[in-house]
Amino acid sequence: MKVAMVILKLLFLGALFIISNHELHLNNSSERAEFFNLYSGWFENLVDQGLQVTSYVVKFEWLPESNESYGKE
Repeated sequence: MKVAMVILKLLFLGALFIISNHELHLNNSSERAEFFNLYSGWFENLVDQGLQVTSYVVKFEWLPESNESYGKE
């Protein structure tokens, strides 16, 4: 539950940054459409980068090269 709340807060914070940086007024329908385009692009980029990081972590070699080197000096 805490993870879901953190994710929702980060998504909301991203929306606020987009609104602030582009000086959008959401009561105007054209600016609202621009916001949704910017937000969806930002979200797609966020997902793509998350997938890249996840694939890198999964492919990373976590085990040592050989177990024989441990315990020997």
